[in-house]
Amino acid sequence: MQLYDDGNQEEKLPLVDEDNDKPNGSPSLWAADESAVQRSWQTATAEEPEGIPFFPSQPRTLADTGLSKAFLMDLALKTVHYAGLPSATHMTQRMALPPAIVQELLTLLTDEHLCEVASSGSMMAGNYRYRLTAGGINRVKEALERSRYAGPAPVTIDQYVEVMERQRAERPAPSRESIENALSELVLAPETADSLARTLHSGRCALLYGPSGNGKTFVLEAFARHLDGQVLVPFTIYAYGHIIRVFDSSIHVPAGERDIVRLTPTISDESEETNHKRDERWAVVRRPAVIVGGELGQESLELAYDPVSRFYQAPSHLKAQGGILAVDDFGRQRIRPEDLLNRWLTPLERGWYSLTFHTGEKISVPFDVHLLFATNLKVELLLEQPFLRRILYKVEIPNPGPAEFREILRRACEERSITATEETLQYIVQRVYEDNTTRPRASYARDLLDIVLESARYDDAEPVLTLETFEKAHRLFIPARA
Repeated sequence: MQLYDDGNQEEKLPLVDEDNDKPNGSPSLWAADESAVQRSWQTATAEEPEGIPFFPSQPRTLADTGLSKAFLMDLALKTVHYAGLPSATHMTQRMALPPAIVQELLTLLTDEHLCEVASSGSMMAGNYRYRLTAGGINRVKEALERSRYAGPAPVTIDQYVEVMERQRAERPAPSRESIENALSELVLAPETADSLARTLHSGRCALLYGPSGNGKTFVLEAFARHLDGQVLVPFTIYAYGHIIRVFDSSIHVPAGERDIVRLTPTISDESEETNHKRDERWAVVRRPAVIVGGELGQESLELAYDPVSRFYQAPSHLKAQGGILAVDDFGRQRIRPEDLLNRWLTPLERGWYSLTFHTGEKISVPFDVHLLFATNLKVELLLEQPFLRRILYKVEIPNPGPAEFREILRRACEERSITATEETLQYIVQRVYEDNTTRPRASYARDLLDIVLESARYDDAEPVLTLETFEKAHRLFIPARA
């Protein structure tokens, strides 16, 4: 049995064809991600542009897609079913296939009396509109029982592996400039900033540790924001009759047209005209960054099967291919730290990860992520030495010193438009560090100023950091000693 579904939920939106006809009553499973997918297609097919050294060539025949004729015919029927009266141009955009292949599929469907020409918007063949026949309606019902997928044609697992391996071999390390830009958003001691920069540039597995509230999560988020480069991501993968949805609009951000350059096809013996055409089943996106926290469990490491739609969602580490995969609050997941490291470290060292379908078949895919962990637990209690040895880089993010805390406080005042004099800032630093009962964290500045700001709103006054407003905030923030 063939299983292929794009992974959208049962709530669906109607499609409107490109000539603004009224939508058909049958909704599209792809509608939830429609805008993100369309943006990806538009940027991924730009003819100008630099960033990725290669791009898979556009398939020229049905055989070039790697998919069976029956699969593609069913996919075309479901596209017609959901769109209502689509034109060949509309189906080309929806299926991410060349016009010649889509037209061949429509010819096959009409020859087998599964669909027919309903009308024509003009004399151009690409504007003929198609609808299902009675036989086509019966056939599409059978196809929908196998899967509700009706999005871009998937790439095969072999095509995916080939592109991922080449992408891994040619992906550069994070630039020094992007790392420095990310770390400039934080106030860190020089030695800490230097250690972090070298760690992030290495691309190796790393552990950030230290007391909570000192910026470990912020480091991960800043590094993700400033991550440079682009990668190729397929919308879906086909393997053993199953569909795996990989593209996730919440993770994969289409690269802007200014960031893309002309890409070299993977096949070099084609005509110059064909060389400029790309396989639109792949999206060009900024290097992805996936940050997971305490919600991560054993099931998060596997393919997620939806028995209603009969498709798979790729796990987070597959969606992070070519980018970073960060585990925040490491040690607080719904899976033991040792089990999580066993599932990821060995595949990361080997460069391959195995995934299992619910029917028992297994596939191996390249595993190419920059794996980062952050924890506020004591490292010696979190992991045993054999595991720590396998994490090459370990960076402590300590409590800030007086000079760092003062700069954090100053920046936080500027961000919140709170007036403060240098004398007041100096007094607060001395006051905080003279209190031996507390060890100031970087987050204390933000938290204290939030209280100052909210108190000013209560008093209907302008927010000003004075000795008086600080002492009021300090009393509210620090628990009284018994």
